[in-house]
Amino acid sequence: MLPVGLYFLIIPLDLISAENVSLIIYLSSLVTLTVFIMAGVTALQGSRTAMYLFFTCAMMLLALSSFSLYKFNFIERSAVAPIIGQTLIVIAAVMLLLSLAEFVRTKNEEFAQARMETKAKGDFLRNVSREFLTPVHLILANTKRLLAGQSNKLNKSTRQHMSTVIRQSDHLHNLINDLLEMAELESDSFEPEFELVEISHFLSELKGMLLPSAMEKGLDLSTEFASAKLLVQTDKSRLQHALMNILTNAIKFTEKGDIGLGYKAVYFRRRLGIEIFIRDTGRGMSEEFQQRMFQEFAREQPGSEKEPEGTGLGLVIVKRMIEKLGGEISFKSEKDSGSKFFIRLPLRVNLD
Repeated sequence: MLPVGLYFLIIPLDLISAENVSLIIYLSSLVTLTVFIMAGVTALQGSRTAMYLFFTCAMMLLALSSFSLYKFNFIERSAVAPIIGQTLIVIAAVMLLLSLAEFVRTKNEEFAQARMETKAKGDFLRNVSREFLTPVHLILANTKRLLAGQSNKLNKSTRQHMSTVIRQSDHLHNLINDLLEMAELESDSFEPEFELVEISHFLSELKGMLLPSAMEKGLDLSTEFASAKLLVQTDKSRLQHALMNILTNAIKFTEKGDIGLGYKAVYFRRRLGIEIFIRDTGRGMSEEFQQRMFQEFAREQPGSEKEPEGTGLGLVIVKRMIEKLGGEISFKSEKDSGSKFFIRLPLRVNLD
């Protein structure tokens, strides 16, 4: 019936004739018949939605058939003819509503099932990760203790093997922690704890935490504030975790130069907000890596085997964490010319 409705909406009234209407009705019958056959095949496979749609098309075909029979005088029109046609149309409308209701119910069940499966996978991931975390921590701690206490009694080859064990155990330890963080972010129970944070003091504290690591590599870590005493409603620990991840990477992949940390007030999503930026003069990122940087386990191809490895989850966690705080993250980077990250957050979060 849709082509008929569109026809009367598009075509001017003075151009409508009995022949045109008949042609449109026959085309509608053909479409209905096609849907009727497809719905019947699908209904045989167990779909209740298709079954209701099948009966809808059947009633519509019966109504159209009765109209054609009366039009071409194959049978005589009786007093009950209009009642029969109207009844068939009403039954078709009821069946169509049942089909739509069944479709919505089925999709809701599929969505609920998908959420249950996602939750089960997240719970399994968290439980398995926690079980792995304890033995890995023990291996890492005991190996470090043994290497520190017995270093003079071990030959060079043994020390190298133990250093490899420590390095790989540390990498596995970080990977498990990142997996736990990912599982927590994706769980329904994750709820940020919002509070008012004075951003200049907050960033100064962050600078103090990472300044020793920057100084160890001979890097200058500076802060740049456009204004002071700006209060932001956010989850302080989560934001600190995200910024530390970016700053740690900046220090790790910058051999010389400086690293800047700052903020400025901006309009964010038609409201007052803040833009925190982190820039470095490091090695930058290739265009190929920039396309997949926020994908799980994505890593830049190392320039040498001695470069530190990452888990490939850090920036994914940062992106999802910032989004949970109501913000967004973007970046600019050029190979061998450094990178700059921008984190935009609202000054106040709508908690409704």
